[in-house]
Parts: sequence; C-alpha cells; structure tokens
Amino acid sequence: MSREAHRARCRALARRLEDAAATPVQYMKLKAHAHAYQTHDDDADGYACAAFVACLFATLATCGERFDLIAEVVATTPGVGKRERLAARVEAATRDVVARCGAPARTMAQPHKNYKVERLNDGLVCLRKFLTVEAQEWLAKSAFEVGESDAASAEAGKGFFAKTAADEGALKLNQGTRGRVIKAVDDFPGETLKELCGEAVRVARDADASLPSGFNPTTVLVNFYKDGAEFKWHKDSEDPKLIASKTGQPIVSFSVGLSADFGYKYSFDDPEHKTVRLNSGDVLLFGGPSRMIVHSVLNVHPGSMPGNMRGKMLNGRLNVTVRDIGTGVIDTSQFPAYRVSYDGVQAEGNV
Repeated sequence: MSREAHRARCRALARRLEDAAATPVQYMKLKAHAHAYQTHDDDADGYACAAFVACLFATLATCGERFDLIAEVVATTPGVGKRERLAARVEAATRDVVARCGAPARTMAQPHKNYKVERLNDGLVCLRKFLTVEAQEWLAKSAFEVGESDAASAEAGKGFFAKTAADEGALKLNQGTRGRVIKAVDDFPGETLKELCGEAVRVARDADASLPSGFNPTTVLVNFYKDGAEFKWHKDSEDPKLIASKTGQPIVSFSVGLSADFGYKYSFDDPEHKTVRLNSGDVLLFGGPSRMIVHSVLNVHPGSMPGNMRGKMLNGRLNVTVRDIGTGVIDTSQFPAYRVSYDGVQAEGNV
C-alpha cells in the first residue's frame, strides 16, 4: 500500500472512531492513548499498550459489537513490533469479552469480507462483492414480497409479480422486459435495508470524500429485468436547489441476480460513454458531483446468475435503488413512471 493510500485509510479510520465514540472527550482520550503507545520507545512493561487497549475496548466494544473497527485499528498501527504487541493484547481482551458476553452476532449489514472498493470518478463508487450471500438472499426475498400484488392490480400495471391460482406466481412485468414498483423504505421488513444503505454509504465515503454525509433513505425503486433487457439513457430526479451545488445525496443501487452492463456519461450530448459491469452483490453509489450522471442499463447477461442465488429468486436481474428525496413528493398517479416534485414543480430527470 502506498504512503498516500495508508494516510487516507488512517483518516477514514479516525472519522469512524470519532463517530463511534459517545462523546468528543472520549474520542480525544482514545486519541491520546493511541499517540502515547505509538510514540513510547520503551514499552517493555506493556503499560502504554495495555492502557490503549483498555481505552479502545471501553470506547468501542460493548459486548464485542465493534470488533471490526478494533481490527482496523490494529491493522493501521505503524511498526511491526508495535502492531504485533497490540494484536496480542487485543486478542486477549477479545477472548475476555466473548467469555463474558458471547460472540457478537454478525449482522447482514456488514459487508462481505472480500469486498473491494472501485472509485470510478468523483462521487461515483462501486463496492464489489459488498453484499454477503445472506444479504443477497434477504434482499431478493424482501423485494419480491413488497413487489407482489394481486392479479387484478398486476394486470393493471400496479406490480411486477402476482400469485394467482391459474399461473401460480407468474411475472407481470409492467414495462415490457422490465417490471418495477416504488415503495417507501419502511415497506421493507425491519431495519436491514436502512442498515445496508448506511454501511454502503459509510464505506464509499471513506474512499471518496466528495460524497456528502447525512444520507437518510426514504424511497425504494425496485426493478426486475429479464435477461437481455435494456433501459434508456436517463437522469435520476433531484431537488433543483441541489443540482447546481453538486452536493446531492447519493443514489444507492444494489444488484442481485444476473449481471448487467451499466453505462454512464456526464451529458446527453457526450458521444461516448463508459461502462461498468455490475454483478450480484455489487453496490453502485453516485452522488455529489456525479449525482446527475446520465446512465443506462445496456444489457442484462443471460446465464450469469451466481450459483448461490440459483433457486433463490426468479431468473433475471433485481435492482434495488434507494434514495433520499428530501422534501420531494412522489406523484403516485403516474406510476410506473417515477415522478418527483419539489415545491409543486416536477423535478428534472424523472424516469
């Protein structure tokens, strides 16, 4: 890892630690202990290390819920000797916490251990293999449940999946090779979708500071594509007051099932575009300076369903796109079109 990359990683960790600490005083105390340990030349008795670990666990490890963050502290500690001593102390303290509280439960919002971050441009980040298998299965199951409708409403274009006695759950795609529903975030069960969004935004912001903070998921657009499907070039609606400022909250787009080619450019007039292939488990975020990119689904690849999702969802590509529309109001009378208005004026970039 380059020196600059390591510095960026440490800056991102500092922000996470500051957010996790209950008070600014607690964070400053942790910072002082870290500095004392890293600069102590003679720590043969292990006092500085022990004090740092004790403060670290007191700040973060409520029954082990933040072991991932503690591991990052160890990984970014400079000096092999310092890092090894810290790792040994952390391992012992972890055993104590597990013995007292039990092993921490892994939540579906935690990313896959092998995920990678691709920063495509300012405000445009792809999180590769971010969703665990369990998270992908949950997202597919939940999306089809909230997209289900009765036969009559499906026939009228109100939903993309219907269970009926005659067809035993046939697809009723309301836009040809693609079906969609528009829902509130709270229509999904529990807090999992919100937590997935929060974790994805946090990781993306660590890699790209041009993505704004304060994301508050409000609406969900669920699209289901047949293999070979396409979708036109378009922009996603945004508050007109934020478009010029280039500070709009990110779109958080989860992909499950078949892979798709996502095309993007920065103007409808651009003769050329770039393409990124999105696979099952990937998350794409675009906000801030890339919030109003022109984008399109160019192709959905047949035969690209990963083995872990076969039999867990219908064959196709599921795209769950979560937004923070702020004060916007969705015009449900125009469904399945996605129309958002601000102060009574329909926003640019409706799809």
